[in-house]
Amino acid sequence: DAAFRAVQSVSTAPTVPSDPPTDQTPARLIVSRTLPIDVAQRQVYVNLDGERIATLLFGETVTRDIAPGPHQLRLNNTLVWKTLTFDAAPGEVVEFHFANRAGRLALPFLAVMGVAPLYLTVERILTRHQ
Repeated sequence: DAAFRAVQSVSTAPTVPSDPPTDQTPARLIVSRTLPIDVAQRQVYVNLDGERIATLLFGETVTRDIAPGPHQLRLNNTLVWKTLTFDAAPGEVVEFHFANRAGRLALPFLAVMGVAPLYLTVERILTRHQ
């Protein structure tokens, strides 16, 4: 089939091998506010090792090259803080997805008061190398 051969010829293009990571190869941190349970309300502040690296609204992502080794990631929606510690290996992609979500009683509270407590849910995505 001609369509299959065309796809096959595109997919077999030569690739350039990448160098294996060394101790000096940076890791990459990706923090995304993209979980479907997010209520899309309020900003979330993202701090890495005590430094603010982003203020994320729903649907936004921040990517940063980081030194290999131990790190602390703090997420804050001005009501709730989540602190995560992780070790980044040379060349590793460390990825977290999170959501600002409502608790069980938040929606009735929101309807009556116009505001409600929001909680942070964080998921670490499986590790991969760059």
